[in-house]
Amino acid sequence: MEELLFSKICNRKNTYLSIIERKNSISSVVVKRIYIFFTRFRAAKLNNDRYVFSRYYLIRRAKNLGIYNKFNYCFSHSGRYSAVLFSSDLEHVSVDIEPVGRRLPESLRLKIRTLYADLMLPELLVILILESLVKLSIFNPPVSLSKGITDIFSVKIIALKNSVFEVNVNNVKVYSKIYTFADLHICITLESDQFDLSL
Repeated sequence: MEELLFSKICNRKNTYLSIIERKNSISSVVVKRIYIFFTRFRAAKLNNDRYVFSRYYLIRRAKNLGIYNKFNYCFSHSGRYSAVLFSSDLEHVSVDIEPVGRRLPESLRLKIRTLYADLMLPELLVILILESLVKLSIFNPPVSLSKGITDIFSVKIIALKNSVFEVNVNNVKVYSKIYTFADLHICITLESDQFDLSL
């Protein structure tokens, strides 16, 4: 397993992101499954290597930082990469990653462009923001993409600066920031606009 990136996301909060390139070997996966079995993630899908790797890495990194008990977390996977986002200070955090070269169906691109005509942002990056919202429990009702992209018209996205976006859903406000790293687009969504802009 090779860590490509480890960074503190917030200027004043204990919120961290790791991007991991998974290099699966049978012995490595077995050891990690055994380790996970004795943690809060014992009920995780132990037959799924990427689940095992991301949860193993989350627990090890949190312990290394002295964060043992209460912390919030989110995972995202794309190909051989996993993103692990966790925070001991913020309640609502989410992450989504996509390869830079991911191609969207033309029909989906047109729907996004119609819904967000005023937003000067590539369609894939809009999808990143929307998919990161799905992972947050702060919204009532929850954001869902399962019914189709046109059902999320109530999501308002406003570009701020430094690739940060204010996102409003049913009068609840969160903030998303887009990064590009190692041929990946990374979207971090937090409950407050406290991103470390030096990342």
